[in-house]
Amino acid sequence: MSAAFNERYVDFALFAAYTIASVTGLILLKLNLVVAKELVIRMNWLAAPVAFALAGAVLYIGSFAVWLVILGRHELSFAYPIAIGLTLVFSTMTASTLLGELLTLGRIIGIAMVFLGILAITRS
Repeated sequence: MSAAFNERYVDFALFAAYTIASVTGLILLKLNLVVAKELVIRMNWLAAPVAFALAGAVLYIGSFAVWLVILGRHELSFAYPIAIGLTLVFSTMTASTLLGELLTLGRIIGIAMVFLGILAITRS
């Protein structure tokens, strides 16, 4: 395998890890934060929603650590649109699937446009 192939594989893995950690963290926070807040106020720290909210926060903060690695490897003008675009697309799709949020025609068109933008950025 060539060094260029290995670099692309590492980059793919980093962007995937960033996106998965960020989106999973956001979804866990969205699903559990309101209930977890009430449980914490009642000093019930061992309840599942508190643990899931904490896991979501850890994943979301962890995604920032991956972001720092990505930023160290790429120009900001390359890395930021890809990372944010992937996060926007997958958080929208996941929120639609798991949270029942509406996936409108406008959002579908936006997702397609984000993917086209990512393709344009990665091909230049």
